[in-house]
Amino acid sequence: RQFIFAPRYVGEIFELPHVKVPNNLPVWLEVMSLQPRVFDIFNFFDRAESAAIVDKAMKETSETHRMKRSSTGASGYNVNSQRTSENGFDTHGTQAQAVKRRCMTILGFDEYEESLTDGL
Repeated sequence: RQFIFAPRYVGEIFELPHVKVPNNLPVWLEVMSLQPRVFDIFNFFDRAESAAIVDKAMKETSETHRMKRSSTGASGYNVNSQRTSENGFDTHGTQAQAVKRRCMTILGFDEYEESLTDGL
């Protein structure tokens, strides 16, 4: 059974001293909404990590992970004229792996499970 944060009020802070980030800044959650539960995560990653992930995603060449127009639907690649965004993915880069592992730590998982991370 996984731990679930149980906020009492908007603005409540949950300090997460067990979560380690590259620059050793403190990591915490601030409650933004009680229903649905929404949290703002502070110091979760830094600019260098985000730049590395974006750079790797922009250089990706595989058809499933390269930067391209967003699709809709659960099967195949279906372009919708109402959706104009683009997506690219870095699922196995060094920085992406570090951030995904950090996600699992914040969520209270004792062990990292790739199948539960769904990429970046």
